[in-house]
Amino acid sequence: MRFRRVWPLAALLLFPLPGLGQERILTIDEALALAREQTPDVVLAKGRIAEARARQAAAGRRFEENPNLEVNGGYRRAEDDHLDFEAAISQGLYGRERRSARVAGAQAALERAEAELDEARRLLLRDVWTVFVRAAAAGDRVALLTRDRQVAGELLAATERRYEAGEATALELNRARTAAANGRAEQSGAEAEESAALGELKALLGLPPEESVEVRTNPALREPPDLPTLLAGIDRRPDLRVLEAELREAEAEAALGRALARPGLGVRGGVGREEGADLVTAGVVVSLPVHDRGRETLAVGEARAAALRQALDAARRAADAEVRGRHSALLRHLEAARELERTALPALEDNESLALKSFEAGEIDLGELLLLRREILETRLTYLERLLDASLTRFELEAAAGALP
Repeated sequence: MRFRRVWPLAALLLFPLPGLGQERILTIDEALALAREQTPDVVLAKGRIAEARARQAAAGRRFEENPNLEVNGGYRRAEDDHLDFEAAISQGLYGRERRSARVAGAQAALERAEAELDEARRLLLRDVWTVFVRAAAAGDRVALLTRDRQVAGELLAATERRYEAGEATALELNRARTAAANGRAEQSGAEAEESAALGELKALLGLPPEESVEVRTNPALREPPDLPTLLAGIDRRPDLRVLEAELREAEAEAALGRALARPGLGVRGGVGREEGADLVTAGVVVSLPVHDRGRETLAVGEARAAALRQALDAARRAADAEVRGRHSALLRHLEAARELERTALPALEDNESLALKSFEAGEIDLGELLLLRREILETRLTYLERLLDASLTRFELEAAAGALP
């Protein structure tokens, strides 16, 4: 198949390295699915959700504290001694405002824990996506440089034969050897990058180090979503949802502080015996906010709420600017890749073939051939870089807009 038909699809394909362990073929969707569930940060965030749910259940109870049991007794000294006693039990009650504030705070804490889980996944997916695409791009460079190294080796062999026949100079032979050595070195460098990226990917996904992995992706040249749609979804970002939930927690804490400034209520009931008569009593217990009027709780809640409002506003503005900037960058990366695809790539294969024929016909010397081949290789490598830039920028844009895949 001609290069111009194959190469637009080659930028995100990776040829597997030989390995001794089990081979696993991963698509980007499969890698992201593994990352969502199997990392320590995600597991820890899930545990915080369970903690928040437990606190939410406790906040919704109707009784503020455990009941108090009081027992008093003694002898009454009179003409006939007898025992007097009293046993009473009292129970404090949640006031409506206090209970509402505690429930609201617990609900906000649960929503914050859920948003923190989503944020942990977002950061992890960003790392996995980046490493995955870099591994795929490194594989493409390996494939390209392997082909270039093979051609350079063939050219060196031909030059050595011409030199032995007295048809090539020592300078030409040395240049051919240098080009072949560069080709081998560049291939080895690309293979090292590929191996490192695959190792990092396996570490992120918790895969066995001896397992051989091959990654596959789809072409990157797709139109991005329109900017208004992306901006409309910014509030879905987990980090913004964390701040919003923390703000609701602070507001609930301030509401609790205001409620603590009001008297608390409870009920009391008791039985006893006095002067030989049985007694049954009932009453209301009122806690007077004399020493603890909720001032500290109110002040802390209001201070936190004020700071979080400012932080949330700043974070939203930053997210808006980030989405706009990444959207503009993605359009430019796509245009750069398409420009190479339209104007440069279709002619490269023909140029390489024509250069070899011209060299064989004596129309150009070895130096000119090597220079032309280097220009062709650099153009193809540049195209791969533009595709990589577009793929990475697309994910960063989707992550910034809260539209994770």
